[in-house]
Amino acid sequence: MTQELRLFNTLSGRIETLAPLAPPEVTFYACGPTVYNRAHVGNFRSFVAIDVLRRTLRHFGYRVREVMNVTDVDDRIIQKAREAGTDLAPSPPGT
Repeated sequence: MTQELRLFNTLSGRIETLAPLAPPEVTFYACGPTVYNRAHVGNFRSFVAIDVLRRTLRHFGYRVREVMNVTDVDDRIIQKAREAGTDLAPSPPGT
């Protein structure tokens, strides 16, 4: 049995009751970090926030299915590689 959970909806700007599309399962997608330099606390914030949300949902009796991306290449990485004179092309297998 699931309990009622109220969350802040950034789209509406209000606190609303969670209404899963297929109770008791909750599915969500979370944007993970883009790591382009040494790791810092900002890189890990998304992992911690999503972990707290997942654990809370499970505590409230929901089954949770989540997906989180981890961006490995973006414009900042390309720029840093150019500055360092590094090629971003993948190495051939076995090298």
